[in-house]
Amino acid sequence: MHMVRSMSKGELIRHGCLWAGNVQEAFETYESVIISADSREKMTAYFGRILEANEDIAYADFYYPVLKEAQKQKFLSGLDSRQMAVLRKMETVSRQVYYRADWEIMEFLLEITVAGWLFSTFYFAHKKAMIWGNYNMEFPVFCEEKATLACYAELAKECGLECHE
Repeated sequence: MHMVRSMSKGELIRHGCLWAGNVQEAFETYESVIISADSREKMTAYFGRILEANEDIAYADFYYPVLKEAQKQKFLSGLDSRQMAVLRKMETVSRQVYYRADWEIMEFLLEITVAGWLFSTFYFAHKKAMIWGNYNMEFPVFCEEKATLACYAELAKECGLECHE
């Protein structure tokens, strides 16, 4: 089994990803739109399209490694066997929270974000964007340039999602 290693914030940034310390800082720093969906399936389809647009290169944060032991146990108790299998592929002992996210990892992190168990932010380096985890099926999308943001908004509309500023 191939283990997906965690990385530091510095490594994430060196891979070309946008970064912000919190959502307020992201709104102040980048162009943004809020994407919302009425179903998890539509949001999952949107993330699939984004991954394709980024040549299958994506990253995400996952804060499980820095949870207290009791929080980890509570989190684990909510996972099904498929989700547990994905988690076992992720190196979690170094206490670093950034990961390269293939489709399997991205889908897992999107599921737990939509469910409200643990929120992830998703980072894309090819068509630079940062998508902040779920606020009631609303995901703020941040880009450096309006043109890139317009591409993400168009993809959202093609997937049946709503966009608002």
